[in-house]
Amino acid sequence: MKLVLFEYECAFDGSLFKAPQLGPHAYGEFLLRKKNSTALRYLDTIASSAYEDVAHELDTSSETSGLDEVRQSDVLQAIFGIVACDPDVDGEPFEMGLLPYCVQCKDPSSLSWRMTDPIEVVEMDVRPVTYLVWNRLSDQERKLKIIWNLRRFLQKSIVV
Repeated sequence: MKLVLFEYECAFDGSLFKAPQLGPHAYGEFLLRKKNSTALRYLDTIASSAYEDVAHELDTSSETSGLDEVRQSDVLQAIFGIVACDPDVDGEPFEMGLLPYCVQCKDPSSLSWRMTDPIEVVEMDVRPVTYLVWNRLSDQERKLKIIWNLRRFLQKSIVV
């Protein structure tokens, strides 16, 4: 898979580092990351029935149905990896929207980022997300897992 390198500035120590991202024209595609890890997984939301299932549940949930589309999308992206995607071999989840961590201090927050200039492209083998656990769940178990993680997320954030 061809990825574009972005240059990040660490919010903690100011160091600059590069990390791969999808190109600017990727539609419905995401790289999922783990906290404090360089591990990546690829997600094509358009081809993912699991993504559609979680999005549908959020559309019909009384806790999120009143949110505007942007906020509802933010919630979906915040919980999807944890809810539906198989974790890595160490049991840690892959998540959407995580920034890469600083290679110097391991801090996960970046002050700024931009595509390298000139553009640098790297070829990487990025495995797609899998849904082995999700696929074994009943519809009721899926719904309960979504609702539990949704409530947990809403308690931690100021989304509503």
